[in-house]
Amino acid sequence: MRRNEVTGRRFSIFRSAGEMADMRKGDRPVRGDEGGHMSCTGGRIVSSPGSALPFAAIMTREDGSTFEVAFATMSDAEAFIRRNTPSPSKRSTTYDHDLG
Repeated sequence: MRRNEVTGRRFSIFRSAGEMADMRKGDRPVRGDEGGHMSCTGGRIVSSPGSALPFAAIMTREDGSTFEVAFATMSDAEAFIRRNTPSPSKRSTTYDHDLG
């Protein structure tokens, strides 16, 4: 094949997009310690290099108490925080315009 004949074709180890999606479903285990509702007011991530699970999400409840949940990756910890805290309120754009 000449180079211009393969332009636009992509290589994948999967036979279909569905097969790839099925494989990715198993990547993130469902955690039993999630309440299934937004039970926290905030969260932050801390790193503990060298430990078995190097990232931890420290969650804050309405009463100010905190608890910690360990994760293997930062993206898993971020996703946990997003699922268990409310979305931030929409930012005001009142002053976002040119002067004059």
